[in-house]
Amino acid sequence: MTAVAPGVAGAVPGLAAAVLTFASLVALRAAFRDRSRATAAGRLRARPAAPPPPPGTTRRPPVGPAWLGRRLDEAGVGASPVDVRRWWAMVTAPAVGAALVAAGPGAAALAAAVSVAGPCLAWRLVRHRGAARFEASLPPAVEAVAAGLRSGASLRQAIAGAADAVGGPVAGDLAAVAAATERGSGVTASLERWAERRPLPGVRLVVAALCLGAETGGAAAQAVDGVALTLRQRLAAQAEAKALATQARMSAAVIGASPVVFCALAAATDPRTAGFLLHTPAGLALLAAGLALDGAGALWMARLTRVEA
Repeated sequence: MTAVAPGVAGAVPGLAAAVLTFASLVALRAAFRDRSRATAAGRLRARPAAPPPPPGTTRRPPVGPAWLGRRLDEAGVGASPVDVRRWWAMVTAPAVGAALVAAGPGAAALAAAVSVAGPCLAWRLVRHRGAARFEASLPPAVEAVAAGLRSGASLRQAIAGAADAVGGPVAGDLAAVAAATERGSGVTASLERWAERRPLPGVRLVVAALCLGAETGGAAAQAVDGVALTLRQRLAAQAEAKALATQARMSAAVIGASPVVFCALAAATDPRTAGFLLHTPAGLALLAAGLALDGAGALWMARLTRVEA
């Protein structure tokens, strides 16, 4: 029989892993596309046309777990939980299969652990973006409420008008407050429930000003305009602080990514290093410990460089 060159024999596992990864991606993508098309067609045939959503609200399709939707909102990710879960499965399954073919069960287990811990780490790093974007959209909404009050509208009417005038999650919250008030809840109680649902400094300030105007009357429009000015000044101060901390954040990112990049380069250029890390229990344990410590360091540096609201 013809002998196989050592280099060719060593490349066989990598080639098989690449083929498996490509085939898995194609199969998963085709399956999800066919399923989504069939589901959409079945819904169109079985259900009549749904009524349009109320003004100022955004309709989201029935999506996956509620906890995942909350985490995505906190991170400021606009994708639905179903799409995120689908793409996560499309990436994780081929990666685990490729690791199993190329390096064995230990590497596959490590890849599965990284596929679970990686999104959790990413969420911990960006979980404040949703709140920051929400507070950044508060000043236009507050100014719209003040404009409604100056035009002679009641507080409930001004809140409903602001929900129609602005977009995003702030519009949905204001529409919910106006709807709760119209159903019989007092304006103050509805605003206080909003502050409980959104425990943000800007929301608490807006709710305090609106509740004070609802209870005492007087020049409520001027007070609400003052709140909007305060919010804009706070956002400007935060933007300046973030600009001053840009160098520190970039340094933290480089420090956090350097160990992973160095390990990947060492494993790619030295077969002995790759064999030790991926094919021995001690190497897999060291690799898992290194990734865990690097992730902990990234979280700590992100905490040190984060600008508080």
